[in-house]
Amino acid sequence: MDDETLILIEYMKNAPTRVKVLKSFKGEDFIMPIEISRKTGLHPNNVSKKLKDLREHELVYVINPEYHVPKLYRLTESGKKILKLLE
Repeated sequence: MDDETLILIEYMKNAPTRVKVLKSFKGEDFIMPIEISRKTGLHPNNVSKKLKDLREHELVYVINPEYHVPKLYRLTESGKKILKLLE
């Protein structure tokens, strides 16, 4: 495992809510924040903050950035790799 992957794994493990949000993508091609909220039990505002963190670390991206709502999120290749390692 390379250094960057190890750093991302530790980053994720330091915030269980980030892990919950990332795991909510399992089996999904794309997902909306409200669906993540329903799956995880996290408040929508908390989900939005965690998605922003995951975007900044290039683990997820917005499929439709030109729309305000509903945003559709998808895992990046890096996000898929980290999700697999966290399972």
